[in-house]
Amino acid sequence: MDKILQLQSVVNKLLDGKTNIKALEAGCGSYRFIQFDKNAYVIGIDISEKQLQLNSYLSEKILGDIQYYDFQNPIFDVIICWNVLEHLPKPELALENFAKAIKDDSIIVLALPNVLSLKGIVTKFTPHWFHILFYRYIWGIKNAGKNDTAPFKCYLKFSLRIQAIKRFAINNSLRIVYFDNYDVMDIDHIRGRSKILYVTYKPLMIFLKTISFGKLGCSDFFVILQKTQKAR
Repeated sequence: MDKILQLQSVVNKLLDGKTNIKALEAGCGSYRFIQFDKNAYVIGIDISEKQLQLNSYLSEKILGDIQYYDFQNPIFDVIICWNVLEHLPKPELALENFAKAIKDDSIIVLALPNVLSLKGIVTKFTPHWFHILFYRYIWGIKNAGKNDTAPFKCYLKFSLRIQAIKRFAINNSLRIVYFDNYDVMDIDHIRGRSKILYVTYKPLMIFLKTISFGKLGCSDFFVILQKTQKAR
């Protein structure tokens, strides 16, 4: 995906010149999207022991909840949290932990759905069993929801909307150094995957955009927050 490659390039530039990089994969699961130098020390934390066991690239593994785990000191050069915050009942606690755990000039990389999008609204207000059926019968993932695999229960709190994250950054001596959004529910992509979804999704998208006066945004976004040197 070009968007991920672009994000990787930005992360590389922001970490350029740093040695002995210490990274945290928050809610790491068994896969990573952002790559690090081979000498980086990468710690992964997840509530799923199965996912941690499947993860082969971590230097250290922590079985824990990012909402409540105490990292004690600002020790990380970079924290990656990829499509995790929407699954937490109290994501603001995780964000606060991240802000405390990074060093000055270090970064937090977030990837998450936009709650103020058609995908976000549908995801937020439909039950978990519906998400499982969607994965199995629309996306064709037959084992979806089994053995600690996606889709996971989704809360997608309004505290994760873009404006709220901007306020969080201001209140925690962080600045936004990168932002990009994109649409995983592209209508042409949907047409090619499922005719049933297409004939349902397109009129719903038009209806919701109309009643929201066009304020619904893209389905997902990336944001990089950098800690300023004033934060102690």
